[in-house]
Amino acid sequence: MTPPTGNGSCSPASGICIIMAGGRGTRFWPLSRKDRPKQLLALASGRSLLRETFDRLVPLVGPERVLVITSGSLAEPTRAELPELDAAQVVNEPVGRNTAPCAALGMALAARIDPEAPVALLPADHFIPDDGVFRDQLATAFAVAAANPTVLTFGIPPTRPETGYGYLLTDAEEGTEIRRGLAFVEKPDLATAERYVRGGRHLWNSGIFVWNPRHFAAVAGREMDDIVQAMAPAAAEFGTDRFEAALQSAYAVCRSESIDNAVMEKLDDFGVLAAGYRWSDLGSWDAWGELAEGLPAENRGRGELLPLDAHGNILMVPDKLTALIGVEDLIVVDAPDALLICRKDQAQRLKEVIERLEASERGDLL
Repeated sequence: MTPPTGNGSCSPASGICIIMAGGRGTRFWPLSRKDRPKQLLALASGRSLLRETFDRLVPLVGPERVLVITSGSLAEPTRAELPELDAAQVVNEPVGRNTAPCAALGMALAARIDPEAPVALLPADHFIPDDGVFRDQLATAFAVAAANPTVLTFGIPPTRPETGYGYLLTDAEEGTEIRRGLAFVEKPDLATAERYVRGGRHLWNSGIFVWNPRHFAAVAGREMDDIVQAMAPAAAEFGTDRFEAALQSAYAVCRSESIDNAVMEKLDDFGVLAAGYRWSDLGSWDAWGELAEGLPAENRGRGELLPLDAHGNILMVPDKLTALIGVEDLIVVDAPDALLICRKDQAQRLKEVIERLEASERGDLL
């Protein structure tokens, strides 16, 4: 099979989209599992997050200019979720190596489709309800990246002093759509986050990047050339029956690294589009609860709830009545084979649950 190509009517500014869909989403256990992770769950609507992401992009670029990179056992469920795509457009990493190899592979594959087109690297599992606004701003980013040796990232204007997100330091304050980015900033403590919000020059890092392909080649060649070189032989086999074996060989020798650590945090000049759309990374049950529908007595979630002196809880129990009595700030998630009950401020300890299940060889629950 030959690599998919554009329909001939797309200008380079229309871009190519690489959806990164290989994560496990362990913070959404017990619903998120290895064979049905967060991006394949219908958390924000009746569609999966992956489906929502795909539907958001296709009106701008067309399905032939979308590639999805997933991993492990997720290729087939991902293809089933996106039947419009040719099988070759869903690329399966044999093993997860974080986002830098994924980005290097995606950029190399995009070059096989259209070597001059700007390329967007996007997570598969974010919540962006304002599809039209997002597409308008993505088109702007494509146009800028097509004409300039640069990378642009979407910065989210902060609505609170969030300590769970990385930030982008920019050279302009509120009201400027496209700003010059000065630095990627690690997750801050609360006092620092409060200062960032007051100052107006810091935006949340959305993890969405739009690259001029030549600029990516130059920067990646300088900062992570070993990863680029590891992926090159596999990309050269894209569309042939040798591609899967070439991927196996590439990932066997490639190191694990995030694109933020490998490249983005080393940049001192990049573009930032201040997002005009609503956004959430849906990084936890707590974040999901903020977007979920309201339930009686100031609780939120999905399901039938009977609360007695119970407030501020998050519920995901869609198929039975749940009675909560005298409790506050709990997360309650019911799956067919597991039940999660924890306080909101303890939700980060889900990683300990995953570690214990792994140690006890409970793969049936992972």
